[in-house]
Amino acid sequence: MLPVALCVLRHVFHAMTSVHSDPAPIQAAAPAPGSRAALRVGAVLLLACVALVAAASVFLWQARESALRQAQQTSANLAESVLDHVEVTLREADAFMAVVSRTALAPHERGGGPTQALRDEILRRISLQPALHDVYVYDAAGKLRVSSYAVPRYETSARGREFFALHRASARDELYVGRPYRTEPHGEWVVPLSRRLAHADGRFAGVVVGALSMKHLQQYLDRFELGRDALLSLNTRDATVLVRSPYSEATLGVDLKDSALNREHYTLARSGTFTAISPLDGVQRQYSFAHSGSYAVMVVVALSREQVLAAWRRSAWLNAAAVVVVVAGLVLAGLFNHRTLRAQQALTRELQGSNRRLAELEHAINEHAVVAVTDVRGVILSVNERFCALSKYSAEELIGSPHSIVRSDRHPASFFKQMWRTIARGGVWQGQIENRAKDGSTYWVDSTIVPLLDERGKPYQYIAIRTDITELRRTQMELQTAHEQLARSNEELARLAAFDPLTGLANRRRFDAALEDAWRVAQRQREALSLLMIDVDRFKQFNDSYGHPEGDACLRRVAMALRGVSRRPGDLVARWGGEEFAMLLPGTDADGARVVAELVRRAVVLLAIEHRHGVQGRVTLSVGMHTLVPGPGARVQSLVEGADRALYAAKQGGRNRVSSLAEVEAASAAGVPAAPPAPGVPDAAPRPLGDAKPAPADENPATV
Repeated sequence: MLPVALCVLRHVFHAMTSVHSDPAPIQAAAPAPGSRAALRVGAVLLLACVALVAAASVFLWQARESALRQAQQTSANLAESVLDHVEVTLREADAFMAVVSRTALAPHERGGGPTQALRDEILRRISLQPALHDVYVYDAAGKLRVSSYAVPRYETSARGREFFALHRASARDELYVGRPYRTEPHGEWVVPLSRRLAHADGRFAGVVVGALSMKHLQQYLDRFELGRDALLSLNTRDATVLVRSPYSEATLGVDLKDSALNREHYTLARSGTFTAISPLDGVQRQYSFAHSGSYAVMVVVALSREQVLAAWRRSAWLNAAAVVVVVAGLVLAGLFNHRTLRAQQALTRELQGSNRRLAELEHAINEHAVVAVTDVRGVILSVNERFCALSKYSAEELIGSPHSIVRSDRHPASFFKQMWRTIARGGVWQGQIENRAKDGSTYWVDSTIVPLLDERGKPYQYIAIRTDITELRRTQMELQTAHEQLARSNEELARLAAFDPLTGLANRRRFDAALEDAWRVAQRQREALSLLMIDVDRFKQFNDSYGHPEGDACLRRVAMALRGVSRRPGDLVARWGGEEFAMLLPGTDADGARVVAELVRRAVVLLAIEHRHGVQGRVTLSVGMHTLVPGPGARVQSLVEGADRALYAAKQGGRNRVSSLAEVEAASAAGVPAAPPAPGVPDAAPRPLGDAKPAPADENPATV
């Protein structure tokens, strides 16, 4: 069994290794061969499993048949051997009984009767026959004439015995083996051996009986160890059980003449072997029997079929387990091989896809990028067509030349030193470089230089992938110029959006945003915030008298005067609208705001701009001021409204004056004029607007 399994495994291993060593699945067009290889290995494994199971089955069947044949041979030999011994025993007993017969029929001896002579002869010879229990002699009437017992026996007549009736009815002179019975008075089992006594004229003279000791026979049969459920039996020719091992008193004398064993086997041949179920205990046994040619007995050896095949079954289980292990190993090997082939096919497909993608990527790179490979000294090893087309050098001119062949003078030496330091350490360098072509023209490339490292992590080559960005750089320069112009335009727009184009002061939008910011700061820090609302007195009449160009010039000079008074960075002067202006004074209380308001009013008076309809014949201002410390819930509009009310009061009070909301409210409560008289101004005749010049330094409002 083992050589067969090893042979199968050797062939399977050869088939599997031949598949794994086959390079075809790794090549480009390998899916079909790989599938065929998997099918071939699967078929080999299946055939191997089938062959192994078939070989094991044949082997086990042959082993079973061999075990049965060996058991048959053994039992047949044993039956013949036991039969030989039984025949010897019967022959000796028969010879002794023949002597007894002659003695029983001899004339009377002198000095004694025939009975005494017979008993003496029996006693002398029976000690030499251990198998005989005792001997009896019965006369023609069945009466016991003599026995080997010295004392009278309980059984004194043989008329009821089967052997007596048989011999009286038959004149045949042969040894008859009768049915076993118990003797008196001890009740021992014996097998009667009997011969017919006849007178010289053939008349029936009686029977001589030798009681064969059942104990002696049982001891002989018990010497043989036949295993569990086996039996060794001595039967008569007509299948009556005489003695049996193992001993079973219930079976002694049982008549099996009508059983299937006797009808189908015992009566058909002198000896034989067969398998049948015992009619006595229902156990299936393998029977071997042998009839005696001299006496009417036979020996039966019956081995339990279960015991006969027990060793074979143990061996069969072991062999079956070995086959199962081998088949399981083959199945696992097949699964592993299938998985390996599947993985190999997947890797092959992946490799093919990678090669295809690599080829596509290489094609795409060659179509788009400029590629060059150099050694660690910068000597060019290979270039693609794009490199040649861009540099206008041929591949023969480039390969073997240092890469500096295309270097321009734009970049300093430190630029390339830093690049070489980066890639020499195994790092990737990226940057934009201007190169020079063979014809002297320059071009820009966006470069990525990747070092190729050996097993020690040291660069042995560099691959540079570049993209032509000459047009991009030109476009970037144009975009940069456009961005700068746009930035300047945006600055101008922002200035125009935040400043009044006529006066150059902050416009209303910027003023509103600044007012909101200043209000929040004052509210957060709990500090005063003042606002001056300024109006040019009777400006409509000025425009009507002098014209709008002169009116614009007037407004510009007023704005310059207001800007001159506003010194602090946080203060803001704005054109409110038309001839109105506003001045925001963060962190300024009412007293400080009044000082600034008076400076504003006097600065415009000192401009001495002629105004025939104005106060004292010149351009003057009316100023309304209001100061608040914003509290929680206060509105920024209240500051504007208060300053506007104060401005209205200043104009109602005669113009060219400063009025605060606090003064207006106090005067209203007291019933007095809302604004004090305008303070005096220096004596100066009004001057036409066109001849107006800045005031002298000692008359500048900032010095007042």
